[in-house]
Amino acid sequence: MSILDVLNLRKSFDGELILDDVSFSLEEGECLCILGNSGSGKSTALRCVNLLTRPDTGDIVFEGKSILAPGVNENLVRSKMTMVFQQFNLFANMSVLKNCVIAQRKVLHREKALAEEIARKQLSRVGLLEKANAFPHELSGGQKQRVAIARSLCMDPKILLFDEPTSALDPMMVAEVCNVMASLRQEGATMILVTHQLEFARKIASRILFLYKGKVDMLAPTLEAFANPTPRFQEFLAVELK
Repeated sequence: MSILDVLNLRKSFDGELILDDVSFSLEEGECLCILGNSGSGKSTALRCVNLLTRPDTGDIVFEGKSILAPGVNENLVRSKMTMVFQQFNLFANMSVLKNCVIAQRKVLHREKALAEEIARKQLSRVGLLEKANAFPHELSGGQKQRVAIARSLCMDPKILLFDEPTSALDPMMVAEVCNVMASLRQEGATMILVTHQLEFARKIASRILFLYKGKVDMLAPTLEAFANPTPRFQEFLAVELK
């Protein structure tokens, strides 16, 4: 049984159709990678999943219940499907530890001591426990993104959402973030990943979802997707792998 079902999503901005009847599912322990050209709707689809953007029509069913139904606690949904963004979104005036504690306290209502214990555990998991008292301006881009991943893990999410997590990083820092994500994959984390790192996607994804002009052009197991691409996916690969 799937943990997430995205059903016939449509979304327009200023009269332009961005998502056109997009559907997919996600199993526990699976890593789904969403690929597509710029403007294909990848990030919009991801933002719809945790309600940062609301679709115009369609439904999103998480753990058997619609998260678009009236009265749904959006903050609680986002704590269960946490997003790691391109630009880190850390609080500049807070230490690394406090960045990892604040949402636990405000959304999950954890006691301070427990929240700090969990924060330290997750910072250790991404190799940054020694930076617990540092501030974001003292960190490299790769370290900031690893803190952002630790912050997400502190919420005990059912699904991790990654929106181009390495796109703002220098090439030297991409590997350290990819290594953390690969470790999470090996541990059985359930993930949806939007990325342009095609070799990384090939390495960790269970399935590939390829969007073309807001539509699902291909949804297939990773080996099959790369071995037998659709014509549009083949064109995409030819450009991206140059």
